[in-house]
Amino acid sequence: MTRGSHVRAVVALSVLLAGPARAEEPPCDAADIAVATIPVPPQSATAYRRAELVGRAAAQAPGAGIVLLGDSLTELWPEALARETFGDGLLNLGVGSDRTQNVLWRLQDARYARLAPRTVFLMIGTNNLGYGDKACAILDGIRRIVDRIDALWHRPALVVVGTPPRGRKSAFRDDARTALNRAVAELLAGRGGAVLVEGADAALRCADDQCPTFLPDMVHLTPEGYATLGAAIRARRAPAPAP
Repeated sequence: MTRGSHVRAVVALSVLLAGPARAEEPPCDAADIAVATIPVPPQSATAYRRAELVGRAAAQAPGAGIVLLGDSLTELWPEALARETFGDGLLNLGVGSDRTQNVLWRLQDARYARLAPRTVFLMIGTNNLGYGDKACAILDGIRRIVDRIDALWHRPALVVVGTPPRGRKSAFRDDARTALNRAVAELLAGRGGAVLVEGADAALRCADDQCPTFLPDMVHLTPEGYATLGAAIRARRAPAPAP
């Protein structure tokens, strides 16, 4: 990831967050950036146990061709539906409650270095939003995750799902979330070899208080939600038809 692409993404995020129709977030300061980017371990025993479990799995599956990285939205992906989307040879390294800083901590695990995936799937950021982290800080966290993936696994193909909608009527911090996803798209454009699954946002968005694609907490997905997400990923990854 080049510094120029990061600067363009930050500028794009600033523009998207501004304007009379949106409540503009204050700029990130050093504390905002530090919270989202300094690697820290999981902050609950349950998540720490899961992190240790997936660390052992990484050590035991060096031939995994596809790695899934993320929070509980990734961890809870039904295996059959994940394989339907990505095929065989996948390793799910999702850890519930993860934020960008926790993924960065896990990517320091020497057991992850034994892997050599051809493709990495990344979906992270919803817990940062839930904790009130600013979009500009989350963006920097995602940038550092991508940089670490590239250094660790030699620039694999990258499939990124933007932070999905959440909350009643999909309204929770929606302006900041949408702007963040657009800035991530700009960030990935400078990398190359990356696919941003933009269709997932519209497919999952729900105008009602409850939605068949979300559990009652309006954060986690139902099997139907995972099927919808998988369809959006497959459509984005499909090769363009011949002219």
